[in-house]
Amino acid sequence: MKKIHTLTTALIFGTVYLFGQTATVTVNPSTVIMPDPKLLLGITYDCRSSLSNQTGMLMGYHNTDATFNPAVDAVFANFPMTTLRYPANGILQGFEWKKSIGPISGRTPQQVFAQSQIPAQVMEFGFDEFMAMTAARGVDPKDVQIMVPIYDSATVYTQQMQTDGSIPNCLQSNADWVEYANAPNDGSNPGGGIDWAAIRAANGRPSPYGIKIWNMGNEPYVSGEFGTGAAAANNYINTIIPMIDAMLLIDPTIKISVTVTQGLNAWTNTILNSSLLQGKIYALNVHFFLTEEVIGGNLPYGVAGASTNLSALSASAQSKGYKVIVGDNAHAILTQNPVDMDLAMQWQGANLSADFLLAMSQTNNVERANFWVYGLWTNAWHPIRKNNNGTFTSMPAAEMYKILNPVFLDNSVHTTTSSPAASDGNPYSVRCGAFISSDNSQLNVVGVNRDKNNTIPLQVNGVTGYTLVNPRLLTATALNSDTIVETIATTDGFGNYILPPMSVIILEYTNTTTSINQVNSANETVFLSPNPFSRETTLRTTTQLRNATVSVDNVFGQTVAQIKNISGQTVTLQRNALPTGLYFVRLTEDNKLIATKKIIIAD
Repeated sequence: MKKIHTLTTALIFGTVYLFGQTATVTVNPSTVIMPDPKLLLGITYDCRSSLSNQTGMLMGYHNTDATFNPAVDAVFANFPMTTLRYPANGILQGFEWKKSIGPISGRTPQQVFAQSQIPAQVMEFGFDEFMAMTAARGVDPKDVQIMVPIYDSATVYTQQMQTDGSIPNCLQSNADWVEYANAPNDGSNPGGGIDWAAIRAANGRPSPYGIKIWNMGNEPYVSGEFGTGAAAANNYINTIIPMIDAMLLIDPTIKISVTVTQGLNAWTNTILNSSLLQGKIYALNVHFFLTEEVIGGNLPYGVAGASTNLSALSASAQSKGYKVIVGDNAHAILTQNPVDMDLAMQWQGANLSADFLLAMSQTNNVERANFWVYGLWTNAWHPIRKNNNGTFTSMPAAEMYKILNPVFLDNSVHTTTSSPAASDGNPYSVRCGAFISSDNSQLNVVGVNRDKNNTIPLQVNGVTGYTLVNPRLLTATALNSDTIVETIATTDGFGNYILPPMSVIILEYTNTTTSINQVNSANETVFLSPNPFSRETTLRTTTQLRNATVSVDNVFGQTVAQIKNISGQTVTLQRNALPTGLYFVRLTEDNKLIATKKIIIAD
C-alpha cells in the first residue's frame, strides 16, 4: 500500500465545517489505564498458510516448503508483531498439531480446509514453523496464544461443525501439546507415555517454548456448536474442565482463557459465575466484528456499542479476578462480495480499527487484542490482498497497525473526550486516547474523527510541560482508498486541530523538563549531543568501534539515513533534508545491535 507524504491537507468527502461543534480531549498522564498497549496490536494467524485450494493455488502467505511467498513478504516483512493467536480457523476443521511437526516429508495429511471440497493436505507451515516465525519477529512466547480444539472424534455430536472440528483423543492431545511446547528436555516427561519434550528436541528445538496463554476453543457459543444460553454454557464448561485439568497437570504455570460473547447475557454470566472455573482460568476471550454503518436506525455493530459492552464485561471479569482478551476483532463484512471485503480493509476499515483500538486502550482490565486474520490472503478478512498482476497490497487496516505501533508507548493513560454527535446518529464523532513512556519523556495523543461528513476541531488539554514535535494527520481521498494520505496536522485560529471527515490525528510530544540525553542515559556507553539538534549532532561511544553502522529511523520504522564502516569513537550525523520530529538512532557493530537512542530534530 502506498503512503503519500505531503504538506497539503486533503479535505475529503464534501467536507462541512461545523462551527461551535468542537471536540475536547483532556489527558491525565498520571493515571495509567493499560500497561503495554502495544499488545492491542496483535493478530490472529491461520495455520493453513501453506495449503492450496482444489486447483492447486496456494491460499496463504507461505510456500509448500514453509518459506514466505516473496511477493507477500515484500509488504509483510516489516509488519510489527506483538501478540499472536494460533491456529485460527484451522481449529474449526479439526487441526491436529501432531501432524504439523517433524520433517515435512514425514507429516500425515490432515483435513483442515473446506472438508467437502478440498482433500487432506500435508501442513508444511506447522506449529514449529509458526513458532520460528514469531521468534524471527521478536515475539516473546508468553505473548503467543494457542487455541486448542475441544471436540473428541469418539463423541457423537448433533452439530456438523463440532464433528468437523473433532480430533482423536482431544483431552490427551491438548495435554501433549502443552508438554511439547513447555516441558524441559531432561527426561522428566511430566505426562508419562511419549516424551514430547524429547521429540521437540529431535525436531530442532531443545529448549521449551514457554507458551503461557491457551484458549479453550474458538466461538463455542455459535448455533453451529453449543449454541447460546445457560445450559449451552454449562455443556461447554463440563466439556473443557477435564481438558483444563489435564493441561494444568503438565504445566501449572499456563494461563487458561475461555470464550464469552460480547454482552453480559446468559452464556457470559454462566461463565463468569461458574464455581468450576474459579481458580482454573486466567481470562475471558471475547470477539468483536464491527461496522460504522447505520442499520435500521441504530448501530448494533458499532464501536460505541462494542466499547460499552467491553467496559461492562471488563468490570465484571475484574470482579472475578479475570483479565479480558479480545481474541479477534475487525470490520464486519455484511455481504460476501469483493467490494465489501475490500472496503472493510480499506480506509473505512482502517478508521474503524483506529477507533476501536483507542476504545480498548481506554478500558480497564483489557490485556491484549488480535486483528482477524493473517496468514490467508484468500480469507474474506484480508489485510493483505492479492492483486490480479500477482503482487500483494498491504491494506490500510494493516498499515494503520504499522503506523500506531511506535505511537502506542509503554502505558496508555486516561483521557476524557467530549465530542459532538456524528452526522449518522452515532453518539460521538471524535474519540481520543493517549500514551506515555515509562520515564514520562514522551507523550502521544491519538484522535479519530469517524464522522463521514463533518470536519471537527479538536482542543487538546492536559499536555502542559510537553512540547509538540510531530503533529500528523492521516486521511484518504475516499472510503475505499488503498492509500493513506499523511499530512502535517494544522490548527484553526483558536489553536484547535482540524480533523476532516474520517481522519486520524497523531500528536507526539516530548517532555520539556527531561532532556533526551537523560532519557537515553540508561545505556551509558553511547551518547548523542546536542539533542535536540537543528543542523548536526555527534554520536560518541566509550569503546572503540570497528565496522559499525549508524542508522536513523523515523517513527514509522523506516530508515531515512545511514552511515556505514565506522571506526573509532565518534561520528557526526548531519540533518540534511530531514524534517523536524522524533527519530531513533541505531548503532550496530558486525550486525549486532549495540544501542538505540531517541533524538529530536528541531528548527
